Amino acid sequence: MSMAELVGGAFLSSFFQVALEKLSSNDFIDYFRGSKLDDKLLEKLLITLNSINRVLEEAEMKQYQSMSVKKWLDDLKHNAYEVDQLLDEIATDAPLKKQKFEPSTSKVFNFFSSFINPFESRIKELLEKLEFLAKQKDMLGLKQDTCASSEGGLSWKPLIRFPTTSLVDGSSIYGRNGDKEELVNFLLSDIDSGNQVPIISIVGLGGMGKTTLAQLVYNDRRMKEHFELKAWVYVSETFDVVGLTKAILRSFHSSTHAEEFNLLQHQLQHKLTGKKYLLVLDDVWNGNEEGWERLLLPLCHGSTGSGSKIIVTTRDKEVASIMKSTKELNLEKLNESECWRMFVRHAFHGRNASEYPNLVSIGKKIVDKCVGFPLAVKTLGNLLRRKFSQREWVRILETDMWHLSEGDNNINSVLRLSYHHLPSILKRCFSYCSIFPKGHIFDKRELIKLWIADGLLKCCGSDKSEEELGNELFVDLESISFFQKSIHDDKRFVMHNLINDLAKSMVGEFCLQIEDDKERHVTERTRHIWCSLQLKDGDKMTQHIYKIKGLRSLMAQGGFGGRHQEICNTIQQDLFSKLKCLRMLSLKRCNLQKLDDKISNLKLMRYLDLSLTKIKRLPDSICNLYNLQTLLLAYCPLTELPSDFYKLTNLRHLDLEGTLIKKMPKEIGRLNHLQTLTKFVVVKDHGSDIKELTELNQLQGKLCISGLENVIIPADALEAKLKDKKHLEELHIIYSAYTTREINNEMSVLEALQPNSNLNNLTIEHYRGTSFPNWIRDFHLSSLVSLNLKGCQLCSQLPPFEKFPYLNNLCISSCPGIEIINSIDVPFRFLEILRFEDMSNWKEWLCVEGFPLLKELSIRNCPKLTKFLPQHLPSLQGLVIIDCQELEVSIPKASNIGELQLVRCENILVNDLPSKLTSAVLYGNQVIASYLEQILFNNAFLKRLNVGAIDSANLEWSSLDLPCYKSLVISKEGNPPCLTRLEIIKCPKLIALRGEWGLFQLNSLKDFIVGDDFENVESFPEESLLPDNIDSLSLRECSKLRIINCKGLLHLKSLTSLSIQHCPSLERLPEKGLPNSLSQLFIHKCPLLKEQYQKEEGECWHTICHIPVVNIIN
Repeated sequence: MSMAELVGGAFLSSFFQVALEKLSSNDFIDYFRGSKLDDKLLEKLLITLNSINRVLEEAEMKQYQSMSVKKWLDDLKHNAYEVDQLLDEIATDAPLKKQKFEPSTSKVFNFFSSFINPFESRIKELLEKLEFLAKQKDMLGLKQDTCASSEGGLSWKPLIRFPTTSLVDGSSIYGRNGDKEELVNFLLSDIDSGNQVPIISIVGLGGMGKTTLAQLVYNDRRMKEHFELKAWVYVSETFDVVGLTKAILRSFHSSTHAEEFNLLQHQLQHKLTGKKYLLVLDDVWNGNEEGWERLLLPLCHGSTGSGSKIIVTTRDKEVASIMKSTKELNLEKLNESECWRMFVRHAFHGRNASEYPNLVSIGKKIVDKCVGFPLAVKTLGNLLRRKFSQREWVRILETDMWHLSEGDNNINSVLRLSYHHLPSILKRCFSYCSIFPKGHIFDKRELIKLWIADGLLKCCGSDKSEEELGNELFVDLESISFFQKSIHDDKRFVMHNLINDLAKSMVGEFCLQIEDDKERHVTERTRHIWCSLQLKDGDKMTQHIYKIKGLRSLMAQGGFGGRHQEICNTIQQDLFSKLKCLRMLSLKRCNLQKLDDKISNLKLMRYLDLSLTKIKRLPDSICNLYNLQTLLLAYCPLTELPSDFYKLTNLRHLDLEGTLIKKMPKEIGRLNHLQTLTKFVVVKDHGSDIKELTELNQLQGKLCISGLENVIIPADALEAKLKDKKHLEELHIIYSAYTTREINNEMSVLEALQPNSNLNNLTIEHYRGTSFPNWIRDFHLSSLVSLNLKGCQLCSQLPPFEKFPYLNNLCISSCPGIEIINSIDVPFRFLEILRFEDMSNWKEWLCVEGFPLLKELSIRNCPKLTKFLPQHLPSLQGLVIIDCQELEVSIPKASNIGELQLVRCENILVNDLPSKLTSAVLYGNQVIASYLEQILFNNAFLKRLNVGAIDSANLEWSSLDLPCYKSLVISKEGNPPCLTRLEIIKCPKLIALRGEWGLFQLNSLKDFIVGDDFENVESFPEESLLPDNIDSLSLRECSKLRIINCKGLLHLKSLTSLSIQHCPSLERLPEKGLPNSLSQLFIHKCPLLKEQYQKEEGECWHTICHIPVVNIIN
């Protein structure tokens, strides 16, 4: 059987078809004739491309058996890029010259004759190269295969899709139950490993399921209950102790601006000391023993004996040995029955396999060829589900690709087989992903924008938009496991390392990653580069990049708060002058203060990402980027856009989220291709500007319209035609909270802003009308899932919630006109989140038990609310009631509550006490006196308990057994024996009795915070007042405290952090110095200390300069 029969479409097929379509179009024919070019050039180019196109599929298969064919195919790819570049320049050049030479009277005339065509020599040169390649194909024995798949071009059809879910389906993992329980038992057990945190290494070949097993355990409920902190860090092949330490800190939700390794280690040590944590180090390759010893040091210091554990996944047993693993878990291949069960799940997908005996027979033979690799079985099963016929399954079983040599690239033949069966357009989209490093988190929408920018979704004859086509292609790649949902965010995606290797093997030298300072082989053929700007020798790297004249993508990765190379004007000028072929440029998070005017040189630019940079304005020259489709400016301190912004007529996506834009550029309504416009600002005296939205009917996703108080004429709002924007999903309507305006006019304007009926999310802020518009009160928004009403001060009635049957999230805040909320007739069948905040006049809630799915109920600062609450909430997980002093009700019956906050609501009753609490906050005498002891005794999983505002009751802690909780904050009296965190703020009587506290007996205490005037107290703390196991001490607002007593600190051998805030009378730090263990010293708003200890200037700086982190600010 010819292997070409199996190919879904050669990599270059879709490119060639699009190129041939362009060259055959009337526009190009007219261009050639109008430019007085020889028509035969065009004819020869078409014939040559057609000739090569016919043998692409056979060449793609033979490249693995013949180095000559592979070289021929690589040469062809290079020249294909050159052809695409040339066609792109011609397509850009013609309309620009037409604009330049066309008179204002718009008379039609031949403008081509007014200039000499600059492309003729390049066309001839390219034609010679392509004709040479066409001749070579015959010498290589490449012939057209008449049996080649008809799917090779653009006749691709999307896979039938099934609804997706964010839940992890453990049933889809086969043959690992024993491994899972062994891993769980290790993590939950008490292990004495000396001075090291116990490490378990999961060892196995690529594609064996190491990461999947670690994910399964990481998300297990028992891990959430057992560990105080959890973090997942992807390591991969590049081993950088500084970068990895930063990554671990970020994963533990601790930001850092430090760059120095010693400082980072001290910060990590401080974060983890005394904490029970679980850390996963996924995909470890490097066996640098010294490097790992240094990196693991802060992970172990202060955490041994705490129950912390580390999981490592690796392919290399040597890595497990070097990391001194306490235990190794070696994953074996799946047995035959487990492989078959997995294959049936993915290949038959809901069908009854017994009804297809012929396919079962073929399928078992195919599974045998997967030799027990889970990833191979899953990927091939998903592939065969797409080709559910005996003929297709036999083809795959009998293909010669099972026997192709893997060489040095270590790519599993099954994955390559899956790749080669994809249509051409899918191959090119997948291969583009090779630009990103292993472990990269993919945002589907952003990736699709990049595909569009590179011209990968040009689909002749398609009735779909490129965005729609891209979404379908992505879903298909996910369906065959080329993309998988991220463990951290089910809306983002990752690639398995072997899939990433596959993508890289398909593109070879055409894509390049620069992650470190290693020497890279950069060639003229490189078209796409991803690079980190956190390099020691960034200048050398940029000099290499400048040489690649045909570069199409440059994705520069800035850091997360750390120092990295500034992209100054000189670098930009070189970049924009030498890399004129760039289509995609990302400078996201880069240290970029200003964008240089020479950006206008990048005429072919389609995609420009400047998000999270420091740019305050864009140069006017950016308006010359005729081809620009995507401009991302999120969270830049921009205040306005250039006045000629309307010239960017091809712009589709403009992200202004988080910017400081004060007004929209003139005539923005001319950009009628816009699909993304996250922000629209109406300014004073220009209320009619809202009419600029009239023609922007392709808008989708989110739109936030602010400054609506400036719209004076309702007809202007009506002309915005929000109702016609069928694809808009989320709408924010925001008025000023401070200006006065005419009420009836405001109501008419909001009525005129009726959105489309498909809207999912609606937010209205600071509306001053007395009632909501009809389009909210009727059944117009029946698809609404989220409603947020804030600051609607004059409205006395809320919208009828029964009109929103699918409501999932409801938030009502700062609406003082509301006194009664009536939801008796509303069946909230899908509501999961319900919040009421700052409702100053709300008195009564008339409600029934119609909240079957409610997970979170929050009522904050509703001082007049007296009754009622729904009493049966079977799904409730979090209940928050704060500052509701008049509320006299019982808390709902909910057996699954994990978080409970009752703060300053003394009349609340707790009849049925929750027994699954992990966090409880109780403030108020009555609440504490009534329920504290019950909560402690009845909740075995309690990890956090905050207790405050104990004014009169003398609570006896001595009788309480508190074995489980991890953090306790009290503000008056009491010191239980298992306390790990103690905070005493503004309790002068308690401070006066500090000698009787007995804190030195609290062997578990780690954090101690005290805040008091310290009236008549010379120095603090007294000798032996604090236990020697404390690692963090904070002094806050101690207005009269003059001296810190050295005798009270010197015995604190574990103290790593000392924080002193708002202590204006404090004269000096201990004369005999601070504990040697101290690694962090923070002094804030202590003027006397600042004067003496300021870095290099204070006379006492030398006494603290040895401390790794010193931060002194006013």
